[in-house]
Amino acid sequence: MTRGARAIALTATLIPAALLGSGGLAGLSAAPQAAPRTHVLIVTGLGGAPEYSEQFRTEAESLLDALDRRLGVRETVAWLAEDEALSPRVAGRATLEAVEREVLAMANRAGPSDVALILLLGHGSGRGEESRFSLPGPDLSGEALSMWLHAFPTQTVAVVNAASASGGFVPAVAGERRIVVTATRSARERERTHFGGFFVDAFALDEADVDKDERVSLLEAFRYATGEVRRRYERDNEMLTEHALLDDDGDGEGSLEPGPDGPDGTLANRFFLARAPAALAGAAADDPAVAALLARKREVEDGIAALRARRDEMEEEEYDAQLETLLVELAGINRAIREGGSDPCA
Repeated sequence: MTRGARAIALTATLIPAALLGSGGLAGLSAAPQAAPRTHVLIVTGLGGAPEYSEQFRTEAESLLDALDRRLGVRETVAWLAEDEALSPRVAGRATLEAVEREVLAMANRAGPSDVALILLLGHGSGRGEESRFSLPGPDLSGEALSMWLHAFPTQTVAVVNAASASGGFVPAVAGERRIVVTATRSARERERTHFGGFFVDAFALDEADVDKDERVSLLEAFRYATGEVRRRYERDNEMLTEHALLDDDGDGEGSLEPGPDGPDGTLANRFFLARAPAALAGAAADDPAVAALLARKREVEDGIAALRARRDEMEEEEYDAQLETLLVELAGINRAIREGGSDPCA
């Protein structure tokens, strides 16, 4: 059996109930860790024209509304804009110094297992292979942002640069526990982009939740946005001038069509702005056993991601054996969560 076939077969298998009490799930009665929090920084840069300034403002407020009303993310959100008088929701003017200050403040607030999203909505420019995000005053480079992100030693951070000419951010920002998304595949794609609006729509609407687990992963949002961008150009009979990239394996190359089994897409498939469906989150709050299961589930998923990242360095039999062990445990945990909480497929 091939690796892919074996993985599919394992994930589809119903694990016997006896497995739930055996070594694979031992220790789950321990006190649960605090649930990871989501931190979000939205930066809307120079508009250059009223229509673009309005577009970026609308996209930012749409995501803020989705975070508040749909995802329950409120206190850990900040918005920097070209004009701080644009809305009472703006925390300050989007200067380079302010962006650095907010990124470092977010890192200081973040717990060890928290996640963070930095969304850049605006215009960009390119010089050679280097991309810059346009701000009032000095622009933001990928190299500067990458340096600031060292303040997140254990957290997973997603950087989404939805600007034109943004592709150079992929090699500049990519690294361990980082997800980098750009609206273009290089700094040479300089036409206006539509990716940002559709990316926000992925969290504001229901269509992007392909697996119907009541939450949208960053991978689902990326795929939804790229599909809608393609359809938009086809509808208007225009040549596609933006090709979004996603990199989450740290090699700085990025993929146009990432998937959950890598090389790009594994980490993004497990990155959520909302950590769990409301019903399941409520069950976890009421039942320490369910909370412990969810914590162990995240640990096993991290182990699978780390194993897949080392796939090319391992013997095939060793890789298959370790993957099988983790997938069996994950299937058992998922079954226990469904029986102890709420089944999202019900």
